[in-house]
Amino acid sequence: MSYTKLLLIIVASIALNACLDDNKPDADDSILPKNQEVQETVQTTTPVDIGSKAPDFTMNDINGNPFTLSSLKGKVVMIDFWATWCPPCVRSIPEAKSIWNAYKKQDFVLLGISLDKDLAVWNSYVKEQNMNWTHVADGLFWDNAAAIQYGVGAIPSVWVLDKEGRSEEHTSELQSP
Repeated sequence: MSYTKLLLIIVASIALNACLDDNKPDADDSILPKNQEVQETVQTTTPVDIGSKAPDFTMNDINGNPFTLSSLKGKVVMIDFWATWCPPCVRSIPEAKSIWNAYKKQDFVLLGISLDKDLAVWNSYVKEQNMNWTHVADGLFWDNAAAIQYGVGAIPSVWVLDKEGRSEEHTSELQSP
């Protein structure tokens, strides 16, 4: 499958999910981890421009190992900024799973970047939900290094990077334009 077709399918899937989510009730509180602070937006810097080189970063993965974004050069990357305490983020997990399962055997990587403070809750949640793609976090909430670099001010926030590491698409809060 060509890179352009893959990119269009990912973007269409995100937009379709957003349209379908408009009619869904708020997330059931029972699926959210207990005692989590909910804050889905924050003041931030300007987001990365579409077509520009995406900022590189290094952050620990779910196993505590350093992970660097630039190690993915040559692959299409979908970056999903999210958190376990964010109801819209939790509602988007089935769509993320669907995208991951459809493209994981191609030159595609789904990278979840969590804004959770409690990394133990995040780690458990990812495993319980069988979110079997790459995940990173630094436990700094809205001061997450990558979120600051990308100008993320609301979650979920999804970025698609091309094989050269350039920003090709961005959608915030998974809402259709």
